Amino acid sequence: MFILLRHYRYEVQIGSSSHVLRVEELISGPAVWGGKFRIQLPANGTVGAKTFYGASVDAVALEVAELLSQRES
Repeated sequence: MFILLRHYRYEVQIGSSSHVLRVEELISGPAVWGGKFRIQLPANGTVGAKTFYGASVDAVALEVAELLSQRES
């Protein structure tokens, strides 16, 4: 049994911080996701780990970039 993923990489500059977003696309396999694309954000000192799902790579990346922007302000 296997899962085939495609990866996309976005580099986002928010204020003085640079973030690399790694979006995964489920190509095939038995995994059950909430959408075809996902980003997994690791936990930091104040916020727990979270996974974001969406129907398009751009939508998921934009959602996470907006969240990171809100955290920075």
